[in-house]
Amino acid sequence: MARRLKILESHADLCALLDRWVIHQMKSVSGGLGYPRKSLDFSYIQSPASSIDPTGYAAEDHSDTDAAFASLCEADLQLAAAIKMHYMPWTVMALMGEGYPFSPDKTFYNRLVRAHVWMESELFRVLEERKSKNRENLRKYA
Repeated sequence: MARRLKILESHADLCALLDRWVIHQMKSVSGGLGYPRKSLDFSYIQSPASSIDPTGYAAEDHSDTDAAFASLCEADLQLAAAIKMHYMPWTVMALMGEGYPFSPDKTFYNRLVRAHVWMESELFRVLEERKSKNRENLRKYA
């Protein structure tokens, strides 16, 4: 797992991760992920590809966030709707049409705070699962 998710300490770090996750989702749908192997202007420079974007989050972090959000959707649709409304504002009208509360409704902010706490704990659970699988694999092949 990338360095940033290992030291996720503050609410701001979680919000930044979720922001990057949404951008990653949009780019993966539109086919805009990755960098070209060569550029016409810089064809003489060869650099190795990296799975870590410039902000320090790896593809692993985004897949872990996907898994955490999917389990949030299964556990509580109200909290998932709050995350979607906050980080994916283009979904607000559709979700409001389905009856989910939105700002300035006080329940929206309460749900958003609870969703942040839930996502953070789920991300750490996913990280611990990954660590235990890695330990098992090390023992298995050692």
